[in-house]
Amino acid sequence: MMESEIKKCVKELLVICPRKAFFDHCSWVQKEPQFYKVIKSTVDFLVADMCESVIKIPQNLVKVGLLYDIVYNQLHTGQWKEVDPAKRELFTILSFLRIIHILLVSKDDQQSLKDGIYLADLGLMLGSSVASTSTSADLLTESASILTANLSQLHAQEPPLKRIKIEECEGTAEGSGISCNVPVLECPSLDYFSKNCYEPQQPALLRKIMNDWPAMDRWHDPNYLLRVAGERTVPVETGSQYSSDDWSQKLMKFGEFLMQSVATDRNLATDPVSYLAQHDLFDQIPALRRDIIVPDYIGCTDTAPRIRAWLGPKGTVSPLHTDPCHNLLCQVFGSKTIILARPEDTDKLYPHDHFILNNTSRVDARQPDYERFPLLREVRFYRLTLRRGEVLYIPPKWWHYVESLSPSFSVSFWFE
Repeated sequence: MMESEIKKCVKELLVICPRKAFFDHCSWVQKEPQFYKVIKSTVDFLVADMCESVIKIPQNLVKVGLLYDIVYNQLHTGQWKEVDPAKRELFTILSFLRIIHILLVSKDDQQSLKDGIYLADLGLMLGSSVASTSTSADLLTESASILTANLSQLHAQEPPLKRIKIEECEGTAEGSGISCNVPVLECPSLDYFSKNCYEPQQPALLRKIMNDWPAMDRWHDPNYLLRVAGERTVPVETGSQYSSDDWSQKLMKFGEFLMQSVATDRNLATDPVSYLAQHDLFDQIPALRRDIIVPDYIGCTDTAPRIRAWLGPKGTVSPLHTDPCHNLLCQVFGSKTIILARPEDTDKLYPHDHFILNNTSRVDARQPDYERFPLLREVRFYRLTLRRGEVLYIPPKWWHYVESLSPSFSVSFWFE
């Protein structure tokens, strides 16, 4: 017999379980009739509230698991761009059903919830978006939120974690030795920002526009981050910077990454740098998305900005590079050194020849090598320190180098 917490979680998941009307519109149903037969019988069994069957549930888990493994292997055969979207949708459905069945046969509540969260995140990465039955939210996104909330209830019965102190490098950011070379604006009006920043594409440091973000009170407490996101799986970069030979990427639990790389002291000489960089964390974890507010300056031109997270320890570096769109880089905690250069100086900044890195300079912006790159002498660099609660507007095609002076959490809004 399932424990009450697991029963509660399963009931919440069954509310959003796809029904017949959904499958009537799935293109893979006709292509994969045997898959559909198993899935339909499994869903019919679940929604009929027959989840107490000690025989049927393990059998269905095996069937769903076999189909899951088949589709998983198909997704990893050939080039990703050639994967049939219908296969990805099928993988999402199988991920959802596998999560429910793992909970139903659970003998360890916490571990089964953790396993379910991992499967949801893997499904989000490899599958395609499927709307849940009860809301317009994505099926696996909502599933992961339900699982995380129920796991938090179990953790609430345990002693609270000791508060962890994160260095925030507020105030003068001593040791940076950098004065601000761009205009500093205190909560400018929309009209002023448009005429003096957006239209002329002039970088500016903006202050007092993040004061009402819940993230400003919550994210500097790792206990909060562990509670809402600790079990989520995220892609983490390792290495000095993405343009270097030592760069690689791996999947990690968010909590493991937080504890290893951000909330504890690192040996800068020996410990590898790990960085959660330009990740769509806020689509993956709606609880964190609710902690931030899209600045009004964006809504005038773009109602759907791309929002990305940047979280890492002291010493994380994004080399001198450009982006094709407007960017508001918002600093929630920590401080960063920023070095900018104009688009007009692109040829003097020696971009990489390879098409993948042609938006990235070969120049080390902190220590320019004028002998190797003589045209650098003609480039004017703009320098500043971005501190907690400040926002940097970076126009399209402006070159920017970013280095964390401390553990740091930033949010980028890329917009048109």
